[in-house]
Amino acid sequence: MDERRLIYRRQFLLSREPITELSHWNHFQLRNQSHLYVHPDLNVCLKEHPDRQLVLIGYVFDYQRTTKTDEEIVDDIMAEVDSFSTLVKILKRYAGQYAIIYINHEAFNIIHDALGLREVYYCQSVNRVICGSQPNLLKEYGMPKITFTQDKKKKKFYEHDMKRVRAGRLWVGDETYFENVKHLLPNHYLDIRTLEACRYWPNEKIHNLELNVAVDLACRFLRGILQAACNRHDLMMAVTAGTDTRTLLAASRDIKDKVYYFINKHKNLSDKHPDIYVPKAIFKAIDLPFHIHEPNPEVDEMFKNIFLNNVFMASELRLSVIYDVYFKQHSHRLNILGVGEIGRGFFGRRPKNLNGYFLARALKYKDSSYAVEKCQEWLDRTLPAAEEYGVDIMTLLLWEQLLGNWGVVGNSESDIAIEEFDPFNSHYLYETLLGVNKKFTKYGHNILFKEMIRNMWPMLIEFPINPPYRFYDRLRNWLIKYSLFDPIRNLVYKIDWLRFKARQKRGREL
Repeated sequence: MDERRLIYRRQFLLSREPITELSHWNHFQLRNQSHLYVHPDLNVCLKEHPDRQLVLIGYVFDYQRTTKTDEEIVDDIMAEVDSFSTLVKILKRYAGQYAIIYINHEAFNIIHDALGLREVYYCQSVNRVICGSQPNLLKEYGMPKITFTQDKKKKKFYEHDMKRVRAGRLWVGDETYFENVKHLLPNHYLDIRTLEACRYWPNEKIHNLELNVAVDLACRFLRGILQAACNRHDLMMAVTAGTDTRTLLAASRDIKDKVYYFINKHKNLSDKHPDIYVPKAIFKAIDLPFHIHEPNPEVDEMFKNIFLNNVFMASELRLSVIYDVYFKQHSHRLNILGVGEIGRGFFGRRPKNLNGYFLARALKYKDSSYAVEKCQEWLDRTLPAAEEYGVDIMTLLLWEQLLGNWGVVGNSESDIAIEEFDPFNSHYLYETLLGVNKKFTKYGHNILFKEMIRNMWPMLIEFPINPPYRFYDRLRNWLIKYSLFDPIRNLVYKIDWLRFKARQKRGREL
């Protein structure tokens, strides 16, 4: 593939005027005279109606009508939609990785998939560019020129605080390192007329579901979504010792002979690691090929430079896998990977006196004033909706901050090499999982997902899920077993909180 094709691969840009430098991309002039530019390797489907226009950027699957194409699904949506609020409700039942632009006499909005994997960054000042896949792309074609921030708090956060947390890839909040550029977080749409992000979910009470009902609904959805993906793509699926990949493996039972199953073995992953020996044992038992990739660390210099420039948070952490495995060997496939933690109490119970510091610390930022400030702002905006509709605020923290800011980076990085798909990525499925009693959805002992696996492929439940490997894993399991983990964690939190307040006080006195 030529160099120009790799630059900003699978990205899009919406602008107020033509951008001649992107003449090699697909170009669409929308009803309101804005211009949409879409990289040739990113699917786009535009549909017209006398009183509305809808543009799908990316792809979408229907778990009930598994043979439908993107174009047919967009036709179905257009036949039902009569307002933007209707569109929000309709999209719940689909899964995909997409951004959708919707225009009618009262709306000019862009909304993305449930996890925000088809990223959207937008400019809050008057500029030639409106929004696009990455802030790098906005900076490249912005006029007047978009610059890096001069805000001291943001600079300290990016240049110092972030370096020590999750490989420097977890921003907090919806701001960015670019002046007047924001990130559209999950569960929000962008009103392009006002350049403001608006929350659209949660928008109704989560319905309580019996365990067996939720299991049946979730399994039907996952099997259908994977069948729909299989009908349109060659699939590859990573399988580890974890819960999510086991669940997706179980959901793929009906199409198992058409899926390329694998694991990427990085240098710290020995044959004794559960992510190697557990799936090997599983695939031996079910008599299916299992491929263990050991990527070559040498990466073409031109590819590396483009890769690091395409995505703002890109790092060399996964570069050898993306280049040697996905780009050179499997670029024709759709890579299946999934995040089911929204259905498992990842952050545990919230404290009685919840504040921004507790949320920032949950994200591993125990010493960052900026992270605490942004978490407090997010909490103040989000808690009313969470309490009104019965959604745990800690679940929304995971969803919108950890997955919405950190989890999306890996997907965006991979766009240079391969298209990826998360079958869990649907509000319908997440509402189903969140409707189950919390006693069945604990993170360490999750009954819901085990019952889903048992429902779809019973023999897979016989193999251990995330067996302890490190000393910390064994210690944590022991503390949980004897109900000591939460009390110790709460004590450590209180100590950290007191230290943080003391540092703040000293800073004010100085």
